[in-house]
This record gives sequence, C-alpha cells and structure tokens, in this order.
Amino acid sequence: MDLSTIVQSLIDWVTSIGQRVNELPGTVAFGLGLFTWFAVEQVLQRLMNGLRWAIIIGVVVALGLSVPYLLSLMLEGGGPPDVSQ
Repeated sequence: MDLSTIVQSLIDWVTSIGQRVNELPGTVAFGLGLFTWFAVEQVLQRLMNGLRWAIIIGVVVALGLSVPYLLSLMLEGGGPPDVSQ
C-alpha cells in the first residue's frame, strides 16, 4: 500500500465514524473523538518530522557543504582547513 491509499483509508474511516456519531452514547463519542484526534495528530507529526529532515538535508546539499567540512566546523570550531602550508 502506498501513502495515498493509507491516507484515503483513514479519511474514509473518520468520515464513516462522523456520520454515525449521533447514534453513540456521549462518553463513547467523546472517547472516539479523542482517539481520532490523537491518531491524526500522530500521523501529521511523523509526516512533518520526515519533511523537516528532508528540508535540512536538501539545504545542506544545496549549499554544497561536505560532511568532513561540517564535522570540522562542529568538532574543531574553526573555519575551513588552512591549505596554505
């Protein structure tokens, strides 16, 4: 299953529950709404975390920074290596 199929299945499930929620007791409807909100929030959080890493990696690649140069900046605290010697 691809991502669009999973998302569409979840949307259909939430919609079908929304159509029947008037028939449920209040406590059950509240619990179901709370669970649905939590599930949707978790899915969105995971998608945004993946998107955040994709953006960070894309920026690093677009700037043309290499991993050794970034490590030297972080670990040594200096600038580019001195090649004049």
